[in-house]
Amino acid sequence: NIFIYDLEVFDSDWIAIFKRPEPGSNYVVIHNDSYHLREFLSSQENIVLGGFNNKFYDDYILLTMIYGGSNIEVKKHNDHIIGGHAPWEFPFIQGKRKPFKSFDLRDDIADQGISLKAIEGNLKLPIVESSVSFDIDRKLTPEELEEVIRYCKYDVDSTVKLYEVRKEDYLEAKIMVGDMYGVPPEEAIGLTNAKLSAKVLEADFVKRDDERDYVIPDNIDMSKIPKIVLDFFLQIRDKSIPDAKLFGAGKGSKGMTLKLWIKTAVGKCPVTFAWGGVHGAKPCITVEETEDRVIRNKDVGSLYPNSMINFGYCSRSMKDPEAYIKLVKKRLGYKKAGDKKRADALKLVVNTVYGAMLNLYNDLADRWAGRSVCISNQLAMTMLIVQLAEQCETIDFININTDGIMYTIDKSEIELADMIVATWCEITKFEMEDDDFIKVIQKDVNNYIGIKSDGSFKTKGGYVSLYKGGNFKTNSLQIVHKAIVDYLVEGVPPEKTINECKDIFAFQQIVKTGGTYEGSYHYINGERVPIQKVNRVYAVKDHKYGQVVKGKWITEKRKKDKATGKMISEPVDPPVWSETIISECPEYCFIDNENTLSVEDLDKDYYIDMAKKRIDKYINIDSKVERELEKIKEVVEIMATKTEVKVTDPVVKEIRGFNIYGKLAVARGKFLEAPVKRSGINRYAEFNYFELEDIVPVAVKIFAELGLALIESITYTESKATLVNVDNPEEVIVFETPAKDPAIENGTKMSAIQGLGAYVTYQRRYLYMLVFDIVEADPIDGTIGKEDNEPTKVEAPKKSNKPATPEKREEVKKELIDEGGEATEVQIKSIKNGLKKLRAKNSDYEPYITEIAIKIKAGLKKSDAEDILIEIGKKIEE
Repeated sequence: NIFIYDLEVFDSDWIAIFKRPEPGSNYVVIHNDSYHLREFLSSQENIVLGGFNNKFYDDYILLTMIYGGSNIEVKKHNDHIIGGHAPWEFPFIQGKRKPFKSFDLRDDIADQGISLKAIEGNLKLPIVESSVSFDIDRKLTPEELEEVIRYCKYDVDSTVKLYEVRKEDYLEAKIMVGDMYGVPPEEAIGLTNAKLSAKVLEADFVKRDDERDYVIPDNIDMSKIPKIVLDFFLQIRDKSIPDAKLFGAGKGSKGMTLKLWIKTAVGKCPVTFAWGGVHGAKPCITVEETEDRVIRNKDVGSLYPNSMINFGYCSRSMKDPEAYIKLVKKRLGYKKAGDKKRADALKLVVNTVYGAMLNLYNDLADRWAGRSVCISNQLAMTMLIVQLAEQCETIDFININTDGIMYTIDKSEIELADMIVATWCEITKFEMEDDDFIKVIQKDVNNYIGIKSDGSFKTKGGYVSLYKGGNFKTNSLQIVHKAIVDYLVEGVPPEKTINECKDIFAFQQIVKTGGTYEGSYHYINGERVPIQKVNRVYAVKDHKYGQVVKGKWITEKRKKDKATGKMISEPVDPPVWSETIISECPEYCFIDNENTLSVEDLDKDYYIDMAKKRIDKYINIDSKVERELEKIKEVVEIMATKTEVKVTDPVVKEIRGFNIYGKLAVARGKFLEAPVKRSGINRYAEFNYFELEDIVPVAVKIFAELGLALIESITYTESKATLVNVDNPEEVIVFETPAKDPAIENGTKMSAIQGLGAYVTYQRRYLYMLVFDIVEADPIDGTIGKEDNEPTKVEAPKKSNKPATPEKREEVKKELIDEGGEATEVQIKSIKNGLKKLRAKNSDYEPYITEIAIKIKAGLKKSDAEDILIEIGKKIEE
């Protein structure tokens, strides 16, 4: 039983207006009558009130009205809130319960600073405000009261339109989520996404102080992370650096950042690492697909939800540690079943949890998990970038983000790059989504246009955000945005796009004055005329309409103290009036809040000039950007180190001409010749077997060299791999294995997500074995032969009673006396076991553990390994 409402409060009057959101509904208008207000609310069964910003204003003022507060008390409460105090701390309502449920249409809007008036402008509605001043210190006249009621009704109608816009995708989605998890609809609709998420996941707030105890996940290869990047993120463990300095403090402060160039053999890209994410882009470039090169744009699907699951970073405040995993699986189940509404409703929760973990006022708060998600995502993406650059000689990065990369590459290396990405996905458990372009016009990391082969295009950024209509989001200067896109995509001159447009709203600019200013003014015939804070502005030919400004009295100024060097404030007496032109307002502009202007009145040259200037920013680097780039001194140079045979080799060229069966025969032969080690050990049946990580890296190189691609498809009903001849994609061979979950079959005790991961790995391993015709003594897994109730453990290999052969004795002797040789597997394994014990003993040794891990990756001599083992032993003993 929903009513949309709004309040107006004056010195001696208050007005409350209610209206159902259904078309044709009547207004309920109550003026200075608490009894009538209580009677109305009590007569409505299960009433739920909706408004805009009512959660922190109207709901509490209404409480004072309901409980019989006088007009004076209502005004005091109004002034208490306007003065910046918490609305619930007003003395009159202390201990009083709110006798109604409510929801706020401002909740979860990205721009929390947006006003209802700005939304009216974006919805192409008149932007009207009452001329009756809120500073009147007497009772309103009948005429003033009538005007206030008229404009209050208008605000209610505008809020109803906003309700209609947000109803299906937001409000009904929350109600549906509540229904799935037993949260009453009148409660679910009033919760923010974050609070609803905490409720359905049964989270209880826990105060923690381990935000900076970051641990690098096992599937991040630290040897693939440049030292300067790794050092930057490991600063988080240095508690001597204050949080405010490291992460930033206050609005707009991002804390410490790392700016560097990532350089490959083909080009370089500026990149910034920060605690909120990594981003980088070649500025002001246009890149097109050629006969030899292509553009690849790859995005990680559902990055944050997947990284929370894959890296184990779900909030520790949940009653059930796997509640989030179950939620994601539930959503995927609805999606698979074709239930789009329920799947989309749960997506609202799935995508909210990460942000909620970083919110100290939410029950899901777990800043260690939140920080770890963002850092690990950046390290994972860095690992992919390095692997691509090390193996692909022709790669050049265009755009780098936490959740994706865009690059150009020679066609000869497409398969290799795709294989590297596929292997990375296997290691990280992420999924990449391709959104490839044939042309990219890029201004910076946040502004680009990508054109696809079918002529469609994707835009990103404030200069080219094409308004889709029907929502409350920014809807200013759309004709300029369209002119930029038309020119860059199709070569249409801005003059043509702008001069042919007949939609007046395409030219509108919604401007507002912030709360720190005392007023807004419009110069007409040289005279300053007061105007409202939010306005619809157009550039016009009539020069009697001048600029729009905002003004305030300057009562103090900031200056540097000569003695201390610190900034101090000193009073300005008498105060000085200061005016500032509102950003990007035309020199000659007309304010049309009531929609009376026509396209013929506009100065279209103004919009044409703006479009051309913005187009130029996509093509030519301005001096400010150049100065910023010049400041970047650090360069991470990653050159390809691959040594495999190139396609220019005549033998390989001949093989590339084979059909798919000929290529498969060669591939199997190459795999047999490759030094592939069986790293899997069955301690019970005493045999070694191939693990997936033994096969895939070798397979990637062989497939890339021969022009083959393996496409896997694994479900609980089907498990197959399609081998494709890249040089003739119509030639394919399909390999299939029985699709049955071995974890379930063998009664293995795993969590749901562990079981799923084991299942996929198991199926993939056997598909690869079919492709390469790999034969094993007993191809089951590393646990066959153990008793059902026997715990999994690693034992030393059983000793044989047979005497060693002379050759074996000589091999052992050589290994023992060759101190300068490479460290043995036993030594490396002992070091790793020692490091695990050390980590379990004391987390302070993490930097030392990282240092040793890097040394192992680089390669150790036997003598060095022995020294490290002794050193680890001493540390454990201490």
